[in-house]
Amino acid sequence: MRKIYRYEKLSYSAPIDEEIQFEIKFISDGNIGHTVINIPGDNDPEIANSGKCSLGKIQSLTSDKTVTVSDIANPIPQENTITIEYYINNKLLAKHSNPKSETDRPYVILSIKFSVK
Repeated sequence: MRKIYRYEKLSYSAPIDEEIQFEIKFISDGNIGHTVINIPGDNDPEIANSGKCSLGKIQSLTSDKTVTVSDIANPIPQENTITIEYYINNKLLAKHSNPKSETDRPYVILSIKFSVK
């Protein structure tokens, strides 16, 4: 059965001219997935499996929350846990971990509020 894990009230603050890089790292062996990132405006980026993408300058992200949705699977029977880390500009934002006995196909949703220092 699919299960949804939500991480709300996440925040990141940076100087007005800082470029924002979003990264997802699959820690468990065998994870596969797809992440979509809904940023204010058009051109929402996507990441296949582990990877990194630019969200633009921080001032373009402050008008509304940024929401990411990761659709994850782990088909390896020997792996007992799904573990994923999310980073902004190389700083850990959130870490998700769930036993595969709960679900081997989680949705992970992050809600991030950006602000200027």
